[in-house]
Amino acid sequence: MPLENKFSWRPNDNGPITNLRYDLEASKWLNSVNKAKSRLPRSNFAGDLGFFGAVLTIPLCLIIFIVLIPIALIREVIGYNIKLLPGDEPTGWVKKNDIYRVDYTRANELKAKHERKKRKTQWEDLTSKEQEMVRYVQAETAKLYDKPNLKSN
Repeated sequence: MPLENKFSWRPNDNGPITNLRYDLEASKWLNSVNKAKSRLPRSNFAGDLGFFGAVLTIPLCLIIFIVLIPIALIREVIGYNIKLLPGDEPTGWVKKNDIYRVDYTRANELKAKHERKKRKTQWEDLTSKEQEMVRYVQAETAKLYDKPNLKSN
């Protein structure tokens, strides 16, 4: 069956001359396919990402330039606040000359409420035995600094 000559116009034997001809034909086909590939424009992944990044940032830039900048200018120049988000100040005229005042009663309430959570100093955290060890180490290091330098010149 493999030696049947189904393609009468092409030799089907496994001879060296036939193999050489097929190798030459295959190399020509490969060269032509590679040339065709090189002629096609290649896609650049970084360039594609840059394009999609630009497409995604255009709406954000439009929102900033068309909505947020004019609202900020209206607030600063005219003195009228426009509420956009739930946490913003209410819509209305901005009090420009209002001096910021501290609510001392509220500050004192908060201070008293959180007084018990105040962190202790390091010395208060030590036990009496640890305090005694610290004093001993301090005394020994003081003795070291009081001794004259024994190195000879």
